[in-house]
Amino acid sequence: MRRVASIVVLVTALSAPSGVQAGEEWSTRFATTFQESCVPQRLSYEGTLAQAREVGWDVFAPAGQSEFGALMAKSAAAFEAAKADMPGMSFRAQTFARDVEGRMLHLVVSLMLSESLDAIGCYLYDFEATEPVAAAAVSDVLGVKPAQSHSDETVVSHLWGPPPSMPRTLDTYLTFIPPGSPHAEQAGFDGQMLKFSTSQPREDEE
Repeated sequence: MRRVASIVVLVTALSAPSGVQAGEEWSTRFATTFQESCVPQRLSYEGTLAQAREVGWDVFAPAGQSEFGALMAKSAAAFEAAKADMPGMSFRAQTFARDVEGRMLHLVVSLMLSESLDAIGCYLYDFEATEPVAAAAVSDVLGVKPAQSHSDETVVSHLWGPPPSMPRTLDTYLTFIPPGSPHAEQAGFDGQMLKFSTSQPREDEE
């Protein structure tokens, strides 16, 4: 089950640098970009892919961006390791890119199927970020305050528990890793990441 969690989360850094935050306007824009892309169809993998296209995301090959390529390679390696312990597990993902106010953001929509959990993941990345997004902007989207927060010079991260307004959605993570941080190698990127995963309903639950 621990290996399953590593696939669902992709990045499990829950420490998280104090200091200057991104401006309120950009923090809100980043959070609302995640909201419009990931929330409306969060119970459906195919629905989330369609939603991403509807709001302007274009399919993008990870190899076209060095950090994105390294991140997805780490994810693929973790999945292959997990398969050895959990026969029958499958994983697939679609990657996107989109210009948002002059900044190139990247989106990953994933689906992991296993005996214990079918999980849809939605991950928003800003690899150019040099300041962390304000947690308050994400709280406004989720309707709850962070359950855990940590900040030091190497990583800034916040964790929200399952939001009551979004049944079946699990924890939400906002993680900022500054350039040069020792966490960048482990995580596979530096910059800003916002993600959550949702338990996809199975036929016998519908």
